Amino acid sequence: MKETQKNDKKNATISISTDQFKEILWKEGKEYFRRGHRRFIVDDQNKGFLDLICRYFTNDPSFEKKCKGELRKGLLIYGPCGTGKSSIFDIVQIISKKYRLKNLWFSNISLHDLITEYSMEGEYAVEKYRKGKVHFDDLAAERLANNWGVKEKLMSRIIELRYDEFKKKGTKTFITTNLTINELNDFYGNTTDESRNRFADRLYEMFNFIPLDGNSRRF
Repeated sequence: MKETQKNDKKNATISISTDQFKEILWKEGKEYFRRGHRRFIVDDQNKGFLDLICRYFTNDPSFEKKCKGELRKGLLIYGPCGTGKSSIFDIVQIISKKYRLKNLWFSNISLHDLITEYSMEGEYAVEKYRKGKVHFDDLAAERLANNWGVKEKLMSRIIELRYDEFKKKGTKTFITTNLTINELNDFYGNTTDESRNRFADRLYEMFNFIPLDGNSRRF
């Protein structure tokens, strides 16, 4: 009986409030940027964005009102280089592990590393990243994937597969990219007519689109 209770407690999902998450994000964000000899700065350029991120990852219903989004969907964060898009997912991943917030856990892979894995492991890499919560960093920055002489824009196929997982199981996908939504459609889509663009349809159904504008914070 005690062992069962112990296992139940271990497997239980731990939740925190939005305000609690903000405090943790501030603490871990400062430490994350300190290791890179930079400062974690919250200002007019990212304050609204960080507020939405905290509401989203605490499953706060106010997220849907704030950005007219849906908590059941994943996140597609887009904006210029250096604004902190990738860093925020690194920090959330650190929080999920450090504070044992199992409901926040996700895999993290850059498109460069994904294409490298695919060139070495073939379809195993596709199967590996078609399931479970995953953050794909720097979408559309990848070179053409090449496996046995067949070249393709691999993420187009992976998005299609993950769309099926989203429809069946509600599996979320997280994406960061420097491109606008229209530019992504042009890069991966199969037509210039958005109304008939299969890739665009998948994006709109799977993601909340959140911009992160501003100057680079890498300097």
